[in-house]
Amino acid sequence: MFFLKKNKSEPMLPAVQVVSGGFYFGIIRTISPIRIEGDFKGIIFCNNKVIVDQKATVSGDILCHEIVVGGLIEGNVICKNKCLLHEDAIVNGVVRTALFENETNSSVSGPVYVNKENSNINIDEYYELFNKKENLEKIKNEYFSLPQKLILIT
Repeated sequence: MFFLKKNKSEPMLPAVQVVSGGFYFGIIRTISPIRIEGDFKGIIFCNNKVIVDQKATVSGDILCHEIVVGGLIEGNVICKNKCLLHEDAIVNGVVRTALFENETNSSVSGPVYVNKENSNINIDEYYELFNKKENLEKIKNEYFSLPQKLILIT
Protein backbone atom coordinates (compact mmCIF):
# COMPACT_ATOMS: atom_id res chain seq x y z
CA MET A 1 0.00 0.00 0.00
CA PHE A 2 1.04 3.50 -0.71
CA PHE A 3 0.43 6.30 1.72
CA LEU A 4 0.39 9.88 0.65
CA LYS A 5 2.24 12.30 2.82
CA LYS A 6 -0.08 15.05 3.98
CA ASN A 7 1.09 18.59 3.60
CA LYS A 8 0.76 20.63 6.73
CA SER A 9 -2.13 22.99 6.31
CA GLU A 10 -1.69 26.61 7.24
CA PRO A 11 -2.92 27.43 10.73
CA MET A 12 -6.33 29.05 11.08
CA LEU A 13 -6.06 32.76 11.70
CA PRO A 14 -8.05 34.13 14.63
CA ALA A 15 -11.00 36.22 13.51
CA VAL A 16 -11.27 39.88 14.44
CA GLN A 17 -14.73 40.80 15.71
CA VAL A 18 -16.37 44.18 16.29
CA VAL A 19 -19.25 43.25 18.56
CA SER A 20 -22.68 44.83 18.81
CA GLY A 21 -23.66 47.03 21.70
CA GLY A 22 -21.19 49.82 21.11
CA PHE A 23 -19.89 52.33 18.64
CA TYR A 24 -16.31 51.80 17.57
CA PHE A 25 -13.90 54.14 15.75
CA GLY A 26 -10.64 53.03 14.29
CA ILE A 27 -8.34 51.78 11.64
CA ILE A 28 -8.19 48.04 11.20
CA ARG A 29 -5.43 46.40 9.24
CA THR A 30 -5.45 42.61 9.42
CA ILE A 31 -4.75 39.40 7.55
CA SER A 32 -7.37 37.62 9.65
CA PRO A 33 -11.05 37.44 8.72
CA ILE A 34 -13.17 40.14 10.34
CA ARG A 35 -16.82 40.22 11.38
CA ILE A 36 -18.59 43.51 12.09
CA GLU A 37 -21.66 43.03 14.31
CA GLY A 38 -22.03 46.57 15.69
CA ASP A 39 -21.42 50.12 14.54
CA PHE A 40 -17.96 50.95 13.22
CA LYS A 41 -16.59 54.21 11.84
CA GLY A 42 -13.19 54.11 10.23
CA ILE A 43 -11.26 52.28 7.58
CA ILE A 44 -10.75 48.54 7.21
CA PHE A 45 -7.79 47.01 5.37
CA CYS A 46 -8.25 43.24 5.34
CA ASN A 47 -6.29 40.68 3.33
CA ASN A 48 -9.05 38.19 4.06
CA LYS A 49 -12.84 38.04 4.31
CA VAL A 50 -14.98 40.80 5.82
CA ILE A 51 -18.51 40.06 7.02
CA VAL A 52 -20.87 42.94 7.83
CA ASP A 53 -23.81 41.49 9.77
CA GLN A 54 -27.42 42.37 9.06
CA LYS A 55 -27.72 44.83 11.99
CA ALA A 56 -24.24 46.32 11.55
CA THR A 57 -23.33 49.73 10.18
CA VAL A 58 -19.94 50.68 8.77
CA SER A 59 -19.20 54.35 8.09
CA GLY A 60 -15.99 54.38 6.10
CA ASP A 61 -14.17 52.54 3.38
CA ILE A 62 -13.43 48.82 3.27
CA LEU A 63 -10.55 47.36 1.28
CA CYS A 64 -10.53 43.58 1.38
CA HIS A 65 -10.04 40.26 -0.36
CA GLU A 66 -13.70 39.21 -0.09
CA ILE A 67 -16.80 40.74 1.51
CA VAL A 68 -20.28 39.62 2.53
CA VAL A 69 -22.63 42.50 3.35
CA GLY A 70 -25.82 42.03 5.32
CA GLY A 71 -26.15 45.50 6.83
CA LEU A 72 -25.29 49.08 5.86
CA ILE A 73 -22.02 50.48 4.53
CA GLU A 74 -21.72 54.27 4.24
CA GLY A 75 -18.53 54.31 2.19
CA ASN A 76 -16.69 52.66 -0.64
CA VAL A 77 -15.90 48.97 -1.01
CA ILE A 78 -12.77 47.87 -2.84
CA CYS A 79 -12.75 44.11 -3.08
CA LYS A 80 -10.08 41.97 -4.71
CA ASN A 81 -12.27 38.90 -5.19
CA LYS A 82 -16.02 38.66 -4.54
CA CYS A 83 -18.56 41.10 -3.15
CA LEU A 84 -21.85 39.55 -2.03
CA LEU A 85 -24.80 41.65 -0.89
CA HIS A 86 -27.40 39.70 1.08
CA GLU A 87 -31.08 40.60 1.09
CA ASP A 88 -31.72 44.20 2.22
CA ALA A 89 -27.98 45.05 2.33
CA ILE A 90 -27.11 48.65 1.42
CA VAL A 91 -23.87 50.19 0.19
CA ASN A 92 -23.94 53.99 -0.11
CA GLY A 93 -20.78 54.38 -2.13
CA VAL A 94 -18.74 52.93 -4.95
CA VAL A 95 -18.12 49.19 -5.25
CA ARG A 96 -15.05 47.95 -7.12
CA THR A 97 -14.65 44.18 -7.34
CA ALA A 98 -13.73 41.21 -9.54
CA LEU A 99 -17.02 39.35 -8.88
CA PHE A 100 -20.35 40.81 -7.77
CA GLU A 101 -23.53 39.12 -6.55
CA ASN A 102 -26.59 40.63 -4.93
CA GLU A 103 -29.82 39.29 -3.50
CA THR A 104 -33.36 40.73 -3.50
CA ASN A 105 -33.84 44.26 -2.17
CA SER A 106 -30.10 44.95 -1.80
CA SER A 107 -28.84 48.22 -3.21
CA VAL A 108 -25.74 50.20 -4.12
CA SER A 109 -26.12 53.98 -4.49
CA GLY A 110 -22.89 54.51 -6.42
CA PRO A 111 -21.42 52.85 -9.47
CA VAL A 112 -20.39 49.19 -9.35
CA TYR A 113 -17.21 48.38 -11.25
CA VAL A 114 -16.89 44.65 -11.92
CA ASN A 115 -13.72 43.75 -13.76
CA LYS A 116 -11.34 40.79 -13.59
CA GLU A 117 -8.49 43.33 -13.43
CA ASN A 118 -9.70 44.22 -9.93
CA SER A 119 -8.23 40.91 -8.78
CA ASN A 120 -4.85 42.66 -9.05
CA ILE A 121 -5.73 45.13 -6.30
CA ASN A 122 -2.94 45.35 -3.72
CA ILE A 123 -4.47 46.13 -0.33
CA ASP A 124 -1.04 46.69 1.26
CA GLU A 125 -0.26 49.34 -1.37
CA TYR A 126 -3.47 51.18 -0.49
CA TYR A 127 -2.55 50.96 3.19
CA GLU A 128 0.91 52.44 2.55
CA LEU A 129 -0.66 55.33 0.60
CA PHE A 130 -3.21 55.87 3.37
CA ASN A 131 -0.52 55.69 6.06
CA LYS A 132 1.43 58.69 4.75
CA LYS A 133 1.65 61.28 7.52
CA GLU A 134 -0.39 64.03 5.83
CA ASN A 135 -3.22 61.61 4.95
CA LEU A 136 -3.21 60.02 8.39
CA GLU A 137 -3.38 63.39 10.20
CA LYS A 138 -6.39 64.47 8.11
CA ILE A 139 -8.19 61.18 8.74
CA LYS A 140 -7.40 61.23 12.48
CA ASN A 141 -8.83 64.74 12.78
CA GLU A 142 -11.99 63.74 10.93
CA TYR A 143 -12.65 60.38 12.56
CA PHE A 144 -11.28 60.78 16.06
CA SER A 145 -12.59 64.19 17.12
CA LEU A 146 -14.99 62.62 19.65
CA PRO A 147 -14.08 60.19 22.44
CA GLN A 148 -15.08 56.72 21.31
CA LYS A 149 -13.96 53.13 21.69
CA LEU A 150 -10.81 53.19 19.56
CA ILE A 151 -9.60 50.11 17.74
CA LEU A 152 -6.16 50.02 16.17
CA ILE A 153 -5.43 46.50 15.01
CA THR A 154 -2.46 45.49 12.89
